[in-house]
Amino acid sequence: MDSIKYYVLQLESPIIFYPSKNKLEVDGAELHLEPLQSRLLKYFVENQGQVLTTQQIADNVWQRNHVSDNLVRQVISSLRGQLKDKTRPYRTIKTIPKKGYLFDLEVIAHIEKTPQVIAVEVDDVEEPQDSEKSGRKGGNNKLWATLAGCLAVLAMASWIVTYIVEENTDIVAENTNPLGTVPVYIHDITSDSMQDYQLSESVYNYLFYGLNSSRALTGYHFSQLSKESKAALKQQGIELKGWLKKSGESEFLLTLMIQNNQLPSKNQRIEKTFNKEDFFTAIGDVVLEIKALVEPKEDGYEVTSHRVSAINNYDDWEVISDGISQFYLGGGNDAFVKLSPMLENIQSQGRGNYLVSALLSYSASVDYLQSGDEQTRVEGLKLGQKAFELNPRCDIANLTLGLALLLNQRADQAIPYLFYAAESTPTPIGYYLLSVADKQVGNLKGADFNYQHYVAMKKESGGQLYDLIESLQKSNLIQTLP
Repeated sequence: MDSIKYYVLQLESPIIFYPSKNKLEVDGAELHLEPLQSRLLKYFVENQGQVLTTQQIADNVWQRNHVSDNLVRQVISSLRGQLKDKTRPYRTIKTIPKKGYLFDLEVIAHIEKTPQVIAVEVDDVEEPQDSEKSGRKGGNNKLWATLAGCLAVLAMASWIVTYIVEENTDIVAENTNPLGTVPVYIHDITSDSMQDYQLSESVYNYLFYGLNSSRALTGYHFSQLSKESKAALKQQGIELKGWLKKSGESEFLLTLMIQNNQLPSKNQRIEKTFNKEDFFTAIGDVVLEIKALVEPKEDGYEVTSHRVSAINNYDDWEVISDGISQFYLGGGNDAFVKLSPMLENIQSQGRGNYLVSALLSYSASVDYLQSGDEQTRVEGLKLGQKAFELNPRCDIANLTLGLALLLNQRADQAIPYLFYAAESTPTPIGYYLLSVADKQVGNLKGADFNYQHYVAMKKESGGQLYDLIESLQKSNLIQTLP
């Protein structure tokens, strides 16, 4: 029986889509698709010219209950990114207001003919489902496939380096708005008492992830920007500065300054009194207010837009927030000895979310780096894939999946996730892992470029990612730059 071998999506530069292999060829570069992204694109291709609702997409692509509209939108957004569609309005998957999504590109389907006669020894067939590896030319096809794969990896690495070096001499300073979003640079939340440090961290992290849930805004960690990028804020971008003060026995006053560096007349001040019991409602309302002040034209906000997944328990968020802080510090296995059981407890009690899965993936990966236990290496990859599927736009989900792929000797597949994270939310850990991935695929210029960005951003004299770097540089694991 004949089957589809690949599709050609007709754009200015045609895109080749291999549904059975979960991959794209874009401008000569091979890009890996997650199975969910591949199923989604195949569904759009098969329903070319039809407006599809989010419910139809969820029913046919996810094939399970309880898929939110927001998750469908996020995966569509990530797929547009893989298709290199960053223009507005979108050219590939179009948004039809109040109706759904439309894919109406011209598509040419290439059919794979099923051979009439298969003259091979049974012992020679390693993958009987792939007819390219059967028949008398199987050996040659395997050689060509291997060479093509190597060329695709090199082409992808070359494209990434060319794009970064030629278009982004300083990714943060010159490309702060890569997706047409408003950049918001968030300063650490200061507190009048060291006893409230953990609470200020919880507020900071919730603001960061709440703002990044908006399609119109991109949040950045101010403390992790390079000197050049901080200087660039004098001409562009919006800064968010906050102070936390205890105002009663169990109440706190959060004061935020929204500093618009291009239009100082639009500077705003927000104050909010809250306690731990109403933390999510109060800080969530602050997020919504910031969104409305910074980008009032954005449509589609819902009451729950500021929520970070389904988290509504402050004790859970305090654990997750601590994990986020440790993650960005590159904390090793020792840092997660106490955190991991608490994260696993949240997961086991049905309150898990993409951040819990991502942090558990990181914990498993650093455990493997220290112990060499193969089971934790595999577990880290499974959890990283789960976190990414739950929220493809989360930088931590992309970074933890990228790290897990590196540890599973799949650096070529790790690069798109690490590159997305470095582009959307530049951090030391993102640039460092990207430099490791580039070195593994032989892209030494890219490795050096990203390593220099890491060096420019790290804050501590010993190196911000000290635990992670020390583990990655073990002689029997990943060798990095000197």
